[in-house]
Amino acid sequence: MKKRAAFTLIEMSVVIAIIGITSGGILIAQTLIRSSHLNRMLGEYDTFIKAINEFQEKFLAFPGDMTNAESMWGSDLVCPYTPTNTTPKLATCNGNGDGKIGDSTTAGVLSNSREWFRAWQQLGGSGFITDQYTGTPGSVNVTDAVPGVNVPSSSLSVAGWTLHNIQMTSADNGLWRDQYGHILDFGMSISGNRTIGAVLTPVEALVVDAKVDDGKPGTGIIRAWRTSVLPGCTTGDTTQALQKYGTSDTSKDCSLFFLLSF
Repeated sequence: MKKRAAFTLIEMSVVIAIIGITSGGILIAQTLIRSSHLNRMLGEYDTFIKAINEFQEKFLAFPGDMTNAESMWGSDLVCPYTPTNTTPKLATCNGNGDGKIGDSTTAGVLSNSREWFRAWQQLGGSGFITDQYTGTPGSVNVTDAVPGVNVPSSSLSVAGWTLHNIQMTSADNGLWRDQYGHILDFGMSISGNRTIGAVLTPVEALVVDAKVDDGKPGTGIIRAWRTSVLPGCTTGDTTQALQKYGTSDTSKDCSLFFLLSF
């Protein structure tokens, strides 16, 4: 019988080194890809802000809230309560013209969510963003945001964007009381809700926040949800100005929202 040759200690060391280098290279590549997606996410935010402002300048109204949208792009079925569907189209419905994309009480209770989805549809229909949307809520309920269908999806996997108005001056539903006006929610799709699901680690959230804002989850234009909604994202929320991202946690515990200037 022919004797089988065994690996020498040197050969084993070389193999282990190669495995280590390969694994390290994979981790580096994954980190670079993730960083690229985060940069593209910020690019999406810039694109949307520009699109909303240009729409408002051209039509003297906010998308979704526009009272003569049907004369521009045609009337959708059964306005304003068009049944849910998955067909992107130009035909739309008028908004109520109150200067807000959706409505809200001062306690942050949201309503008129159909304007949220018409907003993205009308931005697409007017050419200010490239994709087109259904203009209707998803199949679960009237606040059901479905990335790629009725709201934009993000280059960051499973994430998307929701645009709406919120007044937050008298109560706490996971947000600080100084938040009011239009905001962009960025996060994972949650059935029957806005795109507010956790999709970032606290370190990633800090990087995004610090890149364009103050790096604090409770102040500035980029905010994180309070611990009553996403407990792992921040270190606590007893004092707004002192909040920090929980960077020792490596889980995806964060979603963000961007306060807009209108």
